[in-house]
Formats: sequence, structure tokens, C-alpha cells
Amino acid sequence: MSSSSSSPPTNPLLANSVTEKLTKANHALWKAQVQSAMRGACLEGHLTGATAAPAAEIVDKEGKKTPNPAFEEWEARDQQILSFLFASITQDVMTQIASSTTASEAWGSIEAMFASQTRARVLNLRIALTTTKKGTMYASDYFAKMKGFADDMAAAGRPLAEYELVEYIISSLGGEFESLVSALITRVEPISVEELYSQLLTFETRMDLIHGGDHSSASWAGRGGRSSNQGRGAGHGGCGQGSSAPGHGRGNGNNTGARQGGYNSNR
Repeated sequence: MSSSSSSPPTNPLLANSVTEKLTKANHALWKAQVQSAMRGACLEGHLTGATAAPAAEIVDKEGKKTPNPAFEEWEARDQQILSFLFASITQDVMTQIASSTTASEAWGSIEAMFASQTRARVLNLRIALTTTKKGTMYASDYFAKMKGFADDMAAAGRPLAEYELVEYIISSLGGEFESLVSALITRVEPISVEELYSQLLTFETRMDLIHGGDHSSASWAGRGGRSSNQGRGAGHGGCGQGSSAPGHGRGNGNNTGARQGGYNSNR
């Protein structure tokens, strides 16, 4: 079949659109959209170079060279993909890849352009995962923040293993979660991220009920300390009231201090 009689292949990308055009600040998001569209159309090989171009010409039995229909079909498909890429980027980026003649060439230029930016972003995300502390955040907010960092890592092409995210989360919970963390690191079966989230909320809810709804670590620790001091004060006050009720004063002080102070020491 000659090039004049061949018809262009149907463009499978016409039904796809990229809602976020590529800028200098959203490469990870743009890349995820483009790859999804290409995989859905079974065309990702044109981006990576895995679907190589056939020979432009073929030689017949008589030794005569003629255009290769397979190459013409490949080239038409590749130009459709290249057009899709051009339409999905902003002018600032377009000036950097306008000379590309194939989809894989354009894709490679874009990847090279954003490689250093991606490395810097991944490094910053790992620092954030390491240094972010729960502090006074609710467990749900802290978990969402850490999970967001992990999602950004995946979008940047550096997904975390589940156990890595679990380690990042429990390492910065704070002393008030020490009993939970100790139980988690000594268990035989590894814990999933979903189960960890459930256990964090359950533990925090229990602590809130015990301490009157204040979830902050300072409050949890402070309440125990103040209760213990009040217990000792009540005991001494009872002794100072005279011999009419010495047992009453000592009993209140010792029981209150031991009950509340003892909880804090176990925690």
C-alpha cells in the first residue's frame, strides 16, 4: 500500500484531555494525567521509546525499495501523540521542546527539564516526613498531613513502601503515644497504614475521654502532674486539721495522688 492510498489511523486520544497543562510548577500532576491517557490507549511505548519505529522503506523481491506501510502507520500515530503533548503544555515549556519531531523525543526533553526539580522536591518531602511532629494536632490531621507527603512522593515517582510511611508516622507521635508505639513495634505482624490510622484514632479518643476532651500532649501530661500534687496537698491538709479526722485527710490525698499519678507513670 502506498502512502497516497493509505488512510490515517483513528486517533484514540481525541476523547482524552489534560485538565492541568504543564507549567514549571506542576510536572508531577501533569505527568500522571498524560501517562494515564497513554496507558488507557495502549500508547505509552511511544513516550518511552519501547515502541520503536519500523524501517521507513522495505525491499521487494525485485530489490526495489518502497515506502513501508507499517512505518507510515507508526509515524501517523506518533504525530498524534506529539500533538497531544504539545496541546497539554504551556507556552513557557513549549519553547523548550518545540524542535522535537517524535513523541519520545519530546517526552525525554520534558523529563530531563524537570529531573533536578523532581530530585529537590523528593528531598524536601523526605525532610518534611522526618521533621513533622504531631504536637497538638489531632491524630486525624497529623495522619492526613503525613499521608499527603507520601502521596506527593508517589506523584514524583518515588513511592514509599507501606512500612516506611508507618515508621515515619509513629516516630513523631510524641511521648503520650509511647504505650501504643511500644505495642506496635513489638507485634509480629506488620501493621497496615489503614489499621494504624484506626488505632491512632481509637487511642486518642480514649485519652480524650480520660482527660476531659483535651487532646494536647501538654494537657495530658499536665493533668497527671497537677492531680498528683493536689493529692499530696489534700493529704497534708487533712493532717493539719487536727486529730478529729486524720484518716480522712490522709485517705483523700493518698488515694487521689496514687490513682492519677500512677496512670501517668504507666503511660
